[in-house]
Amino acid sequence: MDQMNYTPEQLLDRWEERREIMNLMSRYTYCYTIKREKDIYDMFWSHRDDIALGVNQGWYLGPDAVSGYYRAIHEKILLKSGIIEKLFPEKTRDLTEQERYGVGSMEYKPLDTAVVEIAGDMQTAKGLWCCRGSYLDLTTGGPVSYWEWSFFAVDFVREGDAWKILHMQYLMEIDSPCGKSWAQPFEGYPDEPGFEAMADFRMPEPTRPEVLRELYSPTRAFRPAPRTPEPYDTFAHTFTYGPEGGGAA
Repeated sequence: MDQMNYTPEQLLDRWEERREIMNLMSRYTYCYTIKREKDIYDMFWSHRDDIALGVNQGWYLGPDAVSGYYRAIHEKILLKSGIIEKLFPEKTRDLTEQERYGVGSMEYKPLDTAVVEIAGDMQTAKGLWCCRGSYLDLTTGGPVSYWEWSFFAVDFVREGDAWKILHMQYLMEIDSPCGKSWAQPFEGYPDEPGFEAMADFRMPEPTRPEVLRELYSPTRAFRPAPRTPEPYDTFAHTFTYGPEGGGAA
């Protein structure tokens, strides 16, 4: 349906739905700030069998793989918090279990330049955001702060009275330690006593490993952003940000 043919009531409904989608994504990224990554799958994702999460290294396909991705982030938080507790007992001994969770972690993923399109039938929607954030990670060389520039490209589906994520591409463009050149590879800092356990942690491998996006480097060919959402009537009449293709950069 052409936008000029919407009634004022329909335009208001669509504006409210757009607000809900914007709020969903803000809540999603805020979960990283307040260390609630373990809740992201249940709070925001559709439980359909064809959900998919794409990262630079490939696709996590289906509920088990997608939920496992966030569960692994939770396990990493527990590992990092345990290391900080051992290294700084005088600063953590009086904290509750809830207060100790996430100690040694910091992550901000502010979203901007949003483009959101809701289908004419209002059963699906699409959104594209840029993220210029920062995070603190623990490595075998100790704490390291990073700059992050990335894209969130998302297909949403209406389930009951709520929007849920159907497909997401979370693609990093820059992932570089603060104070280091984005144009040079980072080899890491020398190992520090007390942080050895970080060497044992690995995120689960994607279900379908493939390079969805290379990080920026002076030798990388130009890569455009993921395809910008366009007005559409139904999901069958548009591209997808899922593994079937059409929305990748």
